[in-house]
Amino acid sequence: MPSEYNICLYLGPPHKHLSGIGADIYLQFKIGDGMSNMWVGDLHISTSESMEKSPRVVDALITWPRLKDKIEKCCRDHIECQENVRRSLPRGFRVINIPQRRIVETNNVAFASLSYVWGKDTRTSLLTATRATIAGMKREGGLPISEMPRTIEDAMTVCNRLGIDYLWADRLCIVQDDPDDKMYQIMAMDEIYSCALLVLVAAHGDSMDFGIDGVSRARPIIQRHETMTGLQLTNLVRESEGNPSALWHTRGWTYQEAVCARRLLHFTNTRTYFECQTSIFYEDAYNPEAEVDEFSAYGLRLKDEIMDFQAFARHITNYSSRILSYPTDTYNALIGIGNMLYKTKYTESFICGFPKMDFDRALRWYAWDGGKAAERLETPEIVCPTWSWASAMVQREEVRYQDTEFYGTLVVWYTGVVAPASKAEQLEAINMQAKTRVDEEWEIYMALASEEGCFPNAPVSWSSKSYTFGGTRNKFHARWSSYHAFCIDVFLSSEASQRFEDKGVSMKDSERGRILAVAQIAFFRLKERQYGLEILDSENNVIGKLCGDATKMRKEYLSPEHDRNALCEFVSISLSGLHIRSYTGKERETKNYSDATDVSLLTLPIVNLLMIGRREKYAYRKELGWVYLRDWAKANRKWERVILE
Repeated sequence: MPSEYNICLYLGPPHKHLSGIGADIYLQFKIGDGMSNMWVGDLHISTSESMEKSPRVVDALITWPRLKDKIEKCCRDHIECQENVRRSLPRGFRVINIPQRRIVETNNVAFASLSYVWGKDTRTSLLTATRATIAGMKREGGLPISEMPRTIEDAMTVCNRLGIDYLWADRLCIVQDDPDDKMYQIMAMDEIYSCALLVLVAAHGDSMDFGIDGVSRARPIIQRHETMTGLQLTNLVRESEGNPSALWHTRGWTYQEAVCARRLLHFTNTRTYFECQTSIFYEDAYNPEAEVDEFSAYGLRLKDEIMDFQAFARHITNYSSRILSYPTDTYNALIGIGNMLYKTKYTESFICGFPKMDFDRALRWYAWDGGKAAERLETPEIVCPTWSWASAMVQREEVRYQDTEFYGTLVVWYTGVVAPASKAEQLEAINMQAKTRVDEEWEIYMALASEEGCFPNAPVSWSSKSYTFGGTRNKFHARWSSYHAFCIDVFLSSEASQRFEDKGVSMKDSERGRILAVAQIAFFRLKERQYGLEILDSENNVIGKLCGDATKMRKEYLSPEHDRNALCEFVSISLSGLHIRSYTGKERETKNYSDATDVSLLTLPIVNLLMIGRREKYAYRKELGWVYLRDWAKANRKWERVILE
């Protein structure tokens, strides 16, 4: 190394489970007049007296006793990891009977599930369950080693090591050319993976015939002991970054499999580690057992996620960053998570990837980069309308959700009904939306929105500015017992119902992912900023912005051909609250509301908007944005029927 570089060891506390201490290795070098440290690894340091008792280093093949003991201890002692799911495996559930090497139908055995990357078939003779082959695979010895995908064969070896006699692997346990069997099993993915005693994760490998590292594939030996001046130094093992064969973390199906599992045994090309609901335990004995980091783990819910939708939004963010080989799987690979979060049948509680009861919350997604224009995907098998996050994911766009409070809808979306809707149909639609859980103080914010003319009729108004926020809340409670009651009254009034009457709407307009509503629309200009675009009023004042970078739209806006005075159409969808930060600026006073006692709101009221384009009588979503409620109230708005596709 150059002489100006030094290696520094920063020593930690003594290890509780292993004699010795840990040390972070830093490369120290000069920058200008100061010094900078760059972390490059970890060491375990022990004295000569404890060398003979030192555990073995991570070798080419897995050392099983420590891992097996930890898994058994988890199954025996961890209350958090005990089975807490409905024991209702799908009809005709199949597993591999490992001792007999055949497929059996059963739903009352302890089994492991395999999570792996399919990739491409490297051998034409590889076994797969089809209508033609399933009968032969059910006979004893019907799964010959010579024709088994190597990864599945290695998973069977792992089960033997751990004393598990049954394994579920989708390729052999789902009849792949039977659409009914395939969909029936897909609808039960949450039960299959949550009921599994253990999920084996082949985290390294690009195909089902790759094998599992440390089982049939020798791992590179990267952990060593070195002795210096009576001390034993052992490097701690880490996963290598940017490994082109580590595809499991990039695939859409594998994300759901990890989230639904109670216990995961990960196999990388450097080591094996066990993850349960409470901790992570490494094959590398020099790495201390650690508590699960909830922000990087695959937990169904985090501790602070008190609402189902908070967890759902996090999973959409993680899931949309992954890749699916087939767009038709976009919804299917998330069904298990949806079932577990909302505890209902997916087909009854979701529409185009949206939970019906949190429909308005779910509309507030945006593409993180926005490098591609919004497009509707429609095939005989699947529809991804522009209003759904699925339309972004199929274009490899990562999806995010706004970090704002949610106070309620400003429009009712009618799905699957033809206007003019009957009272019963309207009630069904409103009931669906009104079940969503709104944030605290929603009454005050919705009362302000009413006062500013954001509803078809004005359910609440004041004749003077003498009201207080507490009085407003009481007034709401006196008239409506809940948010649900408020929505029913507002959107089922005679004036509101009349706005939905349109005899020109046909059955075609209410199918294949199209949704119908009457909403307020307004037109605004856009202005570029460093990242993304801002929204301007008629006097060129900044009143809001588009969410995300909106990269493609920004490039188009900055092109010489673009008319900077062009107006863009926006539809109001819901009311939120923007958190007031130390850097919020003058908006905290100029855009806020106060009551007669000069008490100000704790979040700035904003109107969530969909920026739309038009194709004949249909509208399509282009971007998500927001403007301050005060500025929306000043805009030239009008009510209009919108069919969004």
